Amino acid sequence: MRIFLIAAALAASLLPVTTSAQGDLLSRMSAVNAGLHSYTATLHAHVVMQTFPFLQTDLQGTYYHKDPDLSKLEITGGLPGIAQQFGKLYPRIEPPSRWKDVFNVTTLSDDGKTAHFKLVPKKAGNVTSIEATVDDAAATVASMTWHYSNGGSAQMNERYSMVKGYRVVTAQSGNVDEPSYKGTITTTLTNYTMNPPLSDSVFAQ
Repeated sequence: MRIFLIAAALAASLLPVTTSAQGDLLSRMSAVNAGLHSYTATLHAHVVMQTFPFLQTDLQGTYYHKDPDLSKLEITGGLPGIAQQFGKLYPRIEPPSRWKDVFNVTTLSDDGKTAHFKLVPKKAGNVTSIEATVDDAAATVASMTWHYSNGGSAQMNERYSMVKGYRVVTAQSGNVDEPSYKGTITTTLTNYTMNPPLSDSVFAQ
């Protein structure tokens, strides 16, 4: 019986993931926090630079988001040079509800517990592809890896908590490996404000 179960599991893992299964998971991911359309959060980041000048520092900032696709990280405290680099390199995370609009989405695997997606931007740019790992049960992104046209990459793991009735990211850990910058990042997000009235001008560069 044990051998049969192992064989059955292996056979299931080799079956292609159907389009309907992919669509069901993406739909559930898009439905998480359906009533949350904007938010702000206080971000605290510990950054360790593994390239010159080999510093480590703590940064503070505010993260803004407004549906459908406006996001901004404003660094307000920390070493100016590192803060400027961090603000530019902090990966942009598109919400799952936007994936099919901006990416060609391929499901690489899904064992019922964890799904692996490959996201290729429809518009050519700095990002060539993204690998996303999704928790099937929670329908949330557990980790993402960005691949850049300059050969660099960034990777981020995410931890969620229920805050004011919504499941939101409260901790992250990851690394950035760019040709001119390598480092590790650990962040926490606190002081969430849900559905504040944010003007589009907040996101102007």
